[in-house]
Amino acid sequence: MRTIEECVEAALAVLTPQVRVGFAADPITVLRDGLDLKVQQAPHLAQRRGDGGACDGVSFLQDQVILFAPTPYSRRENFTLAHELGHWLVTQTPPVYDWLFEQPDPNQELETVCDGIAQRLLLTQSSIDQVVQAGPMQARHVLDLYEHSNASIPACAIALAARLPGLGAVVIVEHRGPPDPAVVAYASIRPDPERGWPKVYPWPGQDVPAGHPLHHVRAGGSIRRRSFWAMPWGERADFYLDAVEVRGRWIAVLADTDLWGAERFHPNTAREFDQRPEREIHCCGQTQKVRGYPCPTCDEAHCPECGKCRCERQQDELIMCAGGCFLIFRPNLLVNGLCEECR
Repeated sequence: MRTIEECVEAALAVLTPQVRVGFAADPITVLRDGLDLKVQQAPHLAQRRGDGGACDGVSFLQDQVILFAPTPYSRRENFTLAHELGHWLVTQTPPVYDWLFEQPDPNQELETVCDGIAQRLLLTQSSIDQVVQAGPMQARHVLDLYEHSNASIPACAIALAARLPGLGAVVIVEHRGPPDPAVVAYASIRPDPERGWPKVYPWPGQDVPAGHPLHHVRAGGSIRRRSFWAMPWGERADFYLDAVEVRGRWIAVLADTDLWGAERFHPNTAREFDQRPEREIHCCGQTQKVRGYPCPTCDEAHCPECGKCRCERQQDELIMCAGGCFLIFRPNLLVNGLCEECR
């Protein structure tokens, strides 16, 4: 496994072609009858929208239960069910689990993989090709794909973000009205094909940075210009922006290059990426190279098999004295289960 797309493909390989084809037409029936999962409505989940508002569901995978907020006359619940199925598929695909463990933020990448699974289940490649026939990706393409399919807006955003030629994102921004700030309702990130995830990117639940053009709502308006994004803790990076306003929210494409020729001048700006060191470790009966930040105590990377560093493995070997002192020791320091003081 090297990329999110490979993880999505590996997870979907668990499903038969019949299940994949039937899911878009009748998700609940396929989940119950085709995969033997328990699917139940949970209206209270609409009060606390998971995954930044794109997915109103929760899974209890050990019990094979999926709960979802029903959304009559809407495509929203289809995306929720597909996303939760993605979580189940990841548990059935050990190589994907191993890849996620090696990432800077496994939970972030997990949600992105599940979003990708949902998009693939709800949209065909031919429908995407029909919308994006020529020219660069545009925010308006998200609306076009929504109108020509049975998929939700987030599913369309995911499909089109994957078609970006380099680093970028498709973002949905909602305006709650004063005094609340504009907030990212959904974001699908396209990492750089070579350098991976940037340190600055939009993510569901983030407030739109102060001074950003997406704060200004203009009914039916559009934006195409050089802009930026900033993380809540202050890190900032430049992006080029193409956005359209629809019913009080912006649909926007952010890209690290000017795909639309919006500006005449293109300054060279440095962009930081998550680059974790690679270490060789010996654990679980094998020697392997792993990428990750080392433990600050023992300076060893965590094993992708057991998830532990050297000091955590040593800690597991300690045994509590049976004499009642409640102290722990290495096994060779105990005699008949007792430490030197208790003997």
